Amino acid sequence: MVWNERAYHLSPVIDVTLAGTPVGRVVARFGVASSLLEKADTCVLELADYRRFLTGSVKRGDPLLIKWGYAEEGLIEIFRGVVRSVGIDDPVIIRGIDYNTILNSNRVQMTFEEETVSGIIRAVMSGTGLGLDLEDCQLEIDRLPFFNRTVRECIDAVSELVWNETGEEFLDYIREGTFHWSKKKKTGGAQCAFRMGVNIIRQEVVSDGLEFIETLVSPVKHSETIEVEAERQFVVKVEYLWQAGGRTRIWYEHAG
Repeated sequence: MVWNERAYHLSPVIDVTLAGTPVGRVVARFGVASSLLEKADTCVLELADYRRFLTGSVKRGDPLLIKWGYAEEGLIEIFRGVVRSVGIDDPVIIRGIDYNTILNSNRVQMTFEEETVSGIIRAVMSGTGLGLDLEDCQLEIDRLPFFNRTVRECIDAVSELVWNETGEEFLDYIREGTFHWSKKKKTGGAQCAFRMGVNIIRQEVVSDGLEFIETLVSPVKHSETIEVEAERQFVVKVEYLWQAGGRTRIWYEHAG
C-alpha cells in the first residue's frame, strides 16, 4: 500500500467492538501499543459510557477488536485481543491485551528428543487455536524437557536456544489470530511513504539506534517496511492514539 494523500481530505473514523457490541460512538480516546520487542500488544480505552449501558456486563476475557482508517477508504485492524481489566470509574477505562494471553494460560508437559526447532514450536502451539506462520528452522535439539511450563515460556526458551546455538535472533508476535515466528525480514516494498511537510508531523532520532516519526492515521504495522524521506526503513514499534482524530507514532531502523 502506497500512502494516499487524498486520505488527508477524508474524515478519520474508528470501529471498536467490545464483547460483541459496537462501542465506537462512546470511545473518548484510546491508545494501542504494538512492538516487535514486546511480548504482547496492549491497549487502553476510555469510554464515555456514564450509565454503563454498553459496558455494564463487560468482564475480563471478553473479546476486543479495534479498527481505524479514513471514511470511504476502508478500515484496518490495529488491535485484536481480550479485556484484561475493567474500571468502574467515570469514564470507564478498559485495558486489553492481545492473544498472547493464550500463550500464558496454556501449559506444556512434553519432552522432545532429536526434534527440529520448527517441530517443537508446532507441537507446543497445538491446541492454542492460533494459526501458525513459522520460518523453517531445521536446528535439531537432542533433548528438551518442558515440565508444566507455559507456552510463552517454551517459545522464549526455544528462541533463546536458537540464539545461543546459531547467533540468529528469532522474534514472535500474534496478528489477526496468527502466531508469527521468524527472523527480521527487511525486504519487500514499502507499505507507506512519509515526507516532512507532507505527512510527517514530527521527526526525531531516539535511543538504541532507532528513529521516530509522528503522523496522522496510518495503516503501518511493526515488522513492515516503510519509506521515510526516500529511504527504506524497518518498523520496530507503532503506537496508535485516538482522541477526536488520530495520531500514529512509528519507531524504525534502517532497512539497509
